Amino acid sequence: MVKNILLVTTYILSPDVTRSWSSPRCFTPPTVETSRRDVFQRTTTALIASLGGAALLIDNPPPAAASTTPSPKELERLQKGYARVRYLLDHWDELTEKCGTMIMSDLERKQVIRTEGGGGGFGCEKTPLRVQEFLGYKSTEDPLFKADKLMVRAAPLVDPDQFEDYLDAVERYREKADQGSMMAYTSSWGEANPNGGKEVIEEYLDRTKVEVITTEKLLLSILGYLNLSVPPPLTGKQ
Repeated sequence: MVKNILLVTTYILSPDVTRSWSSPRCFTPPTVETSRRDVFQRTTTALIASLGGAALLIDNPPPAAASTTPSPKELERLQKGYARVRYLLDHWDELTEKCGTMIMSDLERKQVIRTEGGGGGFGCEKTPLRVQEFLGYKSTEDPLFKADKLMVRAAPLVDPDQFEDYLDAVERYREKADQGSMMAYTSSWGEANPNGGKEVIEEYLDRTKVEVITTEKLLLSILGYLNLSVPPPLTGKQ
């Protein structure tokens, strides 16, 4: 659990001329006089540093880890990403299915008419991998590409009383987004695998949607922790 990472093993930079590393030692608990916000800032600084390698605890870290805190423009990625995930859910069938692209023989066409009643679904195929596009797993240009790292950098902006809950939400978001992407990939191979078929594709696509629904809820809560407004629904084709 992320909340259990608050006790971070750190390396203290030696003050001698050679600038060599001293032996590791544990984070020293603050004195009673230390304010709650100061504790929060110091812990956040160590946590952010630890995610990129060995944590470096500086005796006097800059307020709110200003050097790593994302800018308002960077935080807009979370708002844009949320809007895209909401759009995905609102247009799920439209985005995860493509019709009119399959070339079928007369016999196949007659079979479709017999099994599907000649109605909807004619010449349609599922496109589960579209889900990855909206979750940030297809392009580095997507707003949610590696969004969990951005969320961790934004931790100093969160109310100290909500710090642990926020980090827990970030961790759960990462897990659910990963699972949603994995389920979408599994669904895309549902017909090619042994004992597979269209029903397997649809089964895993349904599981994918469950993960995306939870991902959307977690994203919304993270916007709340960061005091970011909820963007209006997207319009037009995405």
